[in-house]
Amino acid sequence: MTEIVTIFQKSPAAKTWFCEDGLKLPNRATSYGDGLFETMVWDQNHVRFFDKHLQRLKSGMEVLGLDASMIASHELISLLESFVSGKRKRIRWTVFRAGLGKYTPESAEVSQTLQITEFSAAPSIKEKVDVSSKVQLFPTLWSSFKTLNALPYVLANVERKERELDEIILLDYRGYISESGSSNIFWIKDGIVFTPSLSCSCINGVSRQLILEHLDRNSLLYKEGEFNISELEDASHVFISNCTGISYLASFGQRKFSTQPTLFLNQIFE
Repeated sequence: MTEIVTIFQKSPAAKTWFCEDGLKLPNRATSYGDGLFETMVWDQNHVRFFDKHLQRLKSGMEVLGLDASMIASHELISLLESFVSGKRKRIRWTVFRAGLGKYTPESAEVSQTLQITEFSAAPSIKEKVDVSSKVQLFPTLWSSFKTLNALPYVLANVERKERELDEIILLDYRGYISESGSSNIFWIKDGIVFTPSLSCSCINGVSRQLILEHLDRNSLLYKEGEFNISELEDASHVFISNCTGISYLASFGQRKFSTQPTLFLNQIFE
């Protein structure tokens, strides 16, 4: 099935976004993966949790040495208001280093693209789940951001598809739970919410931030840490989160989990 994609671009020399479905080659996105992206949801008249997406993007740009002053978020919102007002869409905002150079870049300026596609909510329940046997995650200065070097997630989801799984869990190089193939992971045990810390090389997901802030604000118990996969054996619920929503995992090995929606997640994402 072919997905219909509308693509806008903004180069350092351009004063406004323009509709263009091809990138000029060579560029540092395709040559070196020298950039970042945010996957967001446009919901009728706004980007959901836009401030957090913007903050994470700019933090990643600082790590990569990109000029964050070139990001005019109000222009992006104005474009979306004029193009998809009243609709629900999936937005991928890619920011990559402009100019050429080889491993040593020549510029901190950025080019940007917006890919606008139909929004599909995450499945509410995922039945068949296992741990990746091929992919481990390693800590880097940029491992908490969504960079254009997404090969670990590509290969993990190739494995997921080959094994006919609904979801795949990734461990870090030490064997600690990190995240799923495209989402952060949480579980509930004895009324306490658990999630891997960023030291386990997981993405600092926007939904992850919202969940932890909600737990803090409402004085609900939770623990971030470094956990072995055996921790899931005693969990009552296991769920994953990304911008498309929450999915409950129904089982892992011989262990069955409750897929009854939890109240606090409904409060965050309703």
